[in-house]
Parts: sequence; C-alpha cells; structure tokens
Amino acid sequence: MKISNKIKFLAIIIVLGMTSSCSLEDGESLNGPQTTSISEGISRPELPQVVAGILSNMRDRIHTQRDVLSVLGREYWVLQSSDPGWGTELAAGLLSDGSFFINNPYAERYATVKECNLLLQSLEAESTQTIFTTNEIAAIRGFANTIKAHQLLSVLNMVYQNGIRTDVADPDNLGPFESYDAALTTIMGLLDSGFADITTGGEVSPNTLGVTYSEFNRAITARVAMYQGDNAKVLNALADSFMDMTGDLNAGAYLIYSAAGADQLNQLFVALNSPTAGAKVAYPDFVDPASFEAGDTRVNKAVARTGGEVCLAGMCGTHDVWIYQSNIDPIGLIRNEELLLLYAEANMVSNPGEAEAAIDVIRAAGGLGAVGAGNVDEDRIIYERRYSLFGEGHRWIDMRRFGRLADINQDYDRAGDLSPVPSQFPIPQSEGQ
Repeated sequence: MKISNKIKFLAIIIVLGMTSSCSLEDGESLNGPQTTSISEGISRPELPQVVAGILSNMRDRIHTQRDVLSVLGREYWVLQSSDPGWGTELAAGLLSDGSFFINNPYAERYATVKECNLLLQSLEAESTQTIFTTNEIAAIRGFANTIKAHQLLSVLNMVYQNGIRTDVADPDNLGPFESYDAALTTIMGLLDSGFADITTGGEVSPNTLGVTYSEFNRAITARVAMYQGDNAKVLNALADSFMDMTGDLNAGAYLIYSAAGADQLNQLFVALNSPTAGAKVAYPDFVDPASFEAGDTRVNKAVARTGGEVCLAGMCGTHDVWIYQSNIDPIGLIRNEELLLLYAEANMVSNPGEAEAAIDVIRAAGGLGAVGAGNVDEDRIIYERRYSLFGEGHRWIDMRRFGRLADINQDYDRAGDLSPVPSQFPIPQSEGQ
C-alpha cells in the first residue's frame, strides 16, 4: 500500500477532526491525506497539535470496522437499504478485496501509522534534538510506537493469516508482508519498546484517552499476548495496566466525540426504532433466552423495538443495538472489563481461584451469582466475553482464535450465506497482491 510522504498534521489539528476519510466509496485512493510534513523536525508548539491529531485520526472509520466485525461475529445486523452490500456481501460471507468493508478501515489505520512514522522520523532531525531532552524524545517515541502498534493490530485482526506490512515508513520501499504470527511479534516489539520509552521519558500531552499512555500500552500488550497464547506475559502486562478488580468495569481508554465545530460525531450511534434506512438490530440468537443466563443484565445492550420485528433482505431483528445512547458518546478502545476477562483467561488453568474471582466481579455487575469453583473453562470465557464485550469487535476474533467459528450460531442466516463465517478478509486489491 502506498502511503504519501506528506501527511496533514498541522491542518488536522487546526480544525480537529476534519481529517478526510480515505473512502473508496468516493473513489479516493488508499494513499492517505496529504499536506505539510513535519518529518524534518518538530517544535514544542507543534508537538501537542501532532499528538492530538493522531488521537483524532484514530477515530476515522472505526465505526465501519466495528460494524463489520460485529456482523461477521453474528452480534448484530446492519440494515442499510441504500447499501445492500451489508447483506449481499458482508453478511453473506463474500468478502471481496475491493470492498469498502476492508479497504476503508485498512486505509485509515495505515494513515494513522504513517502519521506515527513521520513523528518518529522527526525525532531524528537535528533541530528536534536541540529542542527536546533525551527523556522527552523517549516519551514522544514511546507514544508514537504505542499508537502505531495498536493501529497495526487493528488491521491484522481483519486480514488474519493473510498478514500485513509492518514496515511502511518509506512509501517507495515498503517492507514485505509478515505472517500473522510474525506481525504479532513485531507489534509486541513496538509495544515493549514503547513502554520502556514511556517509563524512561514520561507521558506526552495532550491525552484524551482517559488512562495514561503507559497503561494503555500495557492493556493492549495483554491483548496481544493473549493472541500469542503467552499467559505469563498477559499477567505481567496487566500488572502495569489500569486493571482494577474493584474498579468501574467501564473505566479505560476511549475515543471522544463532540458536536462542537467541525469535530466528529460517534457514527456507531443509531437511534432506537430506526427504519431499514439505517438500523442496527441484534442477531436474534443474542437475545434468545436460551442463549443467556436468566437475570444477565448485559443482554440489555439490545433493546426491544416498540414496533416489533424489522427486516431487510432476509436479515431480521426484534431488538435494537443500544450500546451508545447519543452521537457524542465515547467509543471504548479497551475497558477494565476486558482486562478482567483477560486476567481470568490467563489464570484459568494455572490459578483457577483467581480466574473465578475475576469472573465473579463481572457476573456480579451483570446481575448474576458467583460462577462456582472449577467452572471457569473455555466455554465460560467465551460466554462471558460474548455478553460483556458485545458490539466491541471481539466475538469474531475470539471464536476464530479458539478455533470455533463453526460454533457461531447462524440459525437466523439466509439461505446461501456462507457457513461457517469466513475467518479473514483478503488483502485489499490496491496492494497489488
């Protein structure tokens, strides 16, 4: 993928959130936004603008990516009468290398990676090194590598075994595609080096995530370590994250939105009882009493429609997705609830008592009783993650990593929809693969 040499850093911040989406629907390329580069050096006044711009751009097309992952995981349907592809392509399992379902999130995540790379490049400039101390440069580098790792992981989760390019700093000399396992190793390396740099240099400003960059780094590290099957690394990372067994399960790292000026709105929000021109309805199995434990209030993330069932192209639902109650609600990148689930999974075999304690905290918040000794196993982890992390982009990935995509209930699919659901997206055709 060719990503431009010049990125709109300063323009992004002057009008925060005005970053253009690299939308192939509109005929644009994957080359990312273009404007003045700061690769030749960065000043103190520019640094907070660049940092804020990177955080802002992390929001671009996250709504598309979350919707795509949720449809594949049979968490909910996206009903858009103006775009039948949500049913004819995505829900049907016909994943194309020319579809905006992969191309748009892919482009935006790499655009943010490019911004991080330009920031990293600016740190090598003599002018930068005369302005900032060694520790300050370490802090900036730690921030950039942490965000870069997160964005690369977001792409990798979509294309899986097809792999990704992790070395894209030089658009005229792109690195090769790395396999899934190799890319995870590279991402882990970025996270570990980022954490070391932040530990040495401290935090950069601004930070609108809601947790420190160090804590965010270690939280994402725990997620990656779990994908690698490294339970010891999961637990070590969680110890330095914001995990809190007695804290708010919703505490964590968030992307923020507002209706002010030219800022972005949360496009994952959809009003209750919306028509088929733009509704999101829970996959019927999610709200089936046979699927969840009686009294589990987490099922209330889907709310019964007052008008009853709504259908479009054979995709039907009686409950609206109700994770976000307004178009300025923040979108969680990783929450305390997920960290407790990772803690439980990492302890499941070696220290079952700790696993049960973590699961019990989550169940209590969901209106359920204790899980009981000896009852935390893979099935338990899958159930708790399904209802705790509904609509947050995990179920498809979880069922894939457990080798259980065939266990995703597709009883409410249409005739002809692929079963089991596909495991990965193809590499976008723009990559020339």
